[in-house]
Amino acid sequence: MRKILLLISYCIYSLVLDAQSYVEIAQSVFPSPVKNTNGVAVADYDQDGDLDIFFTGIKNFELLDKDTWSRLFRNEGDGHFVETTEEAGFGIQYVNEGLKAARGEKMGASWGDYDNDGYPDLFLANSRENQLYHNNKDGTFTDVTVVAGVAGCNTCYSSTGLWWDHDLDGDLDLLVSNLNTRNVMYENKGDGTFQDVTELTGLGGGPTITWSSVAIDAGKDGFLDLLQVNDTQAKEFFENRTGQRYNEAALAYRLDNKGAGMGVAVGDCNNDGLFDLYITNIFNHLPNPLFVDTGNRRYTDKAAQFGVQNTGWGWGVSFLDADHDGDEDLVAVNGPIDKLYDVVQPDEPNVFFQNRLMDEGEPGFRTVSSEVGFNGFAKGKGLEVFDYDQDGDLDLVVANMEDAAYFYKSETMMMGQEKRNWIQIKLQGVESNRDGFGTTVQCRVGNQWYHRYHHGAAVFGQSIKPVHFGLSKADTIDEIRFIWPSGRAEAIFRVPSNQLLAFREGGGILIENIPGGNSGGFSFTKHSVSPNPTSSSSTLTFRVGKNGALAFRVFSSLGIEVFKTTSFPDVNGNVLIEWVPGSIPFGTYYYIATWGEQVFSGSIVYR
Repeated sequence: MRKILLLISYCIYSLVLDAQSYVEIAQSVFPSPVKNTNGVAVADYDQDGDLDIFFTGIKNFELLDKDTWSRLFRNEGDGHFVETTEEAGFGIQYVNEGLKAARGEKMGASWGDYDNDGYPDLFLANSRENQLYHNNKDGTFTDVTVVAGVAGCNTCYSSTGLWWDHDLDGDLDLLVSNLNTRNVMYENKGDGTFQDVTELTGLGGGPTITWSSVAIDAGKDGFLDLLQVNDTQAKEFFENRTGQRYNEAALAYRLDNKGAGMGVAVGDCNNDGLFDLYITNIFNHLPNPLFVDTGNRRYTDKAAQFGVQNTGWGWGVSFLDADHDGDEDLVAVNGPIDKLYDVVQPDEPNVFFQNRLMDEGEPGFRTVSSEVGFNGFAKGKGLEVFDYDQDGDLDLVVANMEDAAYFYKSETMMMGQEKRNWIQIKLQGVESNRDGFGTTVQCRVGNQWYHRYHHGAAVFGQSIKPVHFGLSKADTIDEIRFIWPSGRAEAIFRVPSNQLLAFREGGGILIENIPGGNSGGFSFTKHSVSPNPTSSSSTLTFRVGKNGALAFRVFSSLGIEVFKTTSFPDVNGNVLIEWVPGSIPFGTYYYIATWGEQVFSGSIVYR
């Protein structure tokens, strides 16, 4: 009987993705074809409430040939974009006058608010010389490369810039990935300038072929570590345990894959609360790895087991919950640009993997590229996933190196008979960097937790966009938890789904202890509330089984603390707390009980 129910569930959920859920609409959203591009990144550069797009062109800039331009498009909020390249200050662009670059003269575009003024700035990675554009808050940008000190060098061939707060001082620092020279680390000095701290931090090393990087706290110690994706070289993983200096530890973490790596994505593919890493390689050289975090500073490659080892000549890649069922799917583009072992590599379609975790109860993916309509054959490079029309589902844009860019509108919300809920959360750091890069966001529906890591990083780009969760049938999220780079942890409760929520650091209820492990460390079998609802009082019983204090707090829906106490277990390991609402208004109240590193939470209705 259970197998029959699983099959029925699988069929219902699969309908959402299996019926051409993506439609290519580039001709209708852009005023003209966007050709010959390497990277793509999105941000709300004019702060009008929707996401705009920047493409990096491959070729040297020629004023009269738009197919050589990097191009900026402003989202009009009505389903289409207008080009603002020239009026924004990008009318005259980079020309490489040195050694020509076969893989592109202009490479990556990385959005990051490095001065925390609320307006995204833009770093452009090029061959031989990089550029930094400051946002003037009026729709225009100014080239501040020389003043900021991030121009690079005339022998550097840069691929992608990574904004991240490596020293956790509240502003964004910049790592520049290079090809055939060492990567460069710039520390933000907070006055509009940057200092080269490559040697000081231990992030120097020898020459590499690095296409992309991502910063993540793999060590679970509060310090950001750094994964560098190298081409035909072992991937490098720089561990930071002190907040001061990094040590290369890819072998120790089991991340030393030697494939021809390009792109990287971060997601929780098995919903265990630990963030996994997926890397696109050239499959005919070595298959793609899916590094699943096993805890204790170790990863294991489960790409073959999960069915995601082959994306052709892979480039851009991203996790996303395309069908809003609560697990993260996986999408990747590929585009051969050269020979491999003196053999010309064939063009292959882009790839869409549907996560089967929620359908079948076990982690794994199945390929649905043709079924969903994401199987273009153009030579893809950059990829971005975002909700351009703010309808709740995730659209896809692909930068193609020869043909026009693809733009795939998701029609997931229009398909199937089951309502699919969602939430998107726009982060604003206060103690942390303004973009909130490095923040973990967790949503709880009943006993089920979902986890996202906000970083924006990709090959040839970095974006500032809301965090997205699919919620299946849930109309309300019981709890949303935020763990900021500053170390602050806070939560909000009983949040309606199907909305874009703007959340500012410091706007929730402060949580002193963060749960860890499977299901976020919560265990609802170990406590009870009776009666609930209540008209006079409720007794909460906690079974803790050891000595120590249990801290208990009750909050209103506005986050105002209305009750607080500390209790100790009896000889049987039970803690009994009676909450008497008294003269407070009727309504729903939320409690948090902290026992060491374990946290219990829930709601009590007073009427």
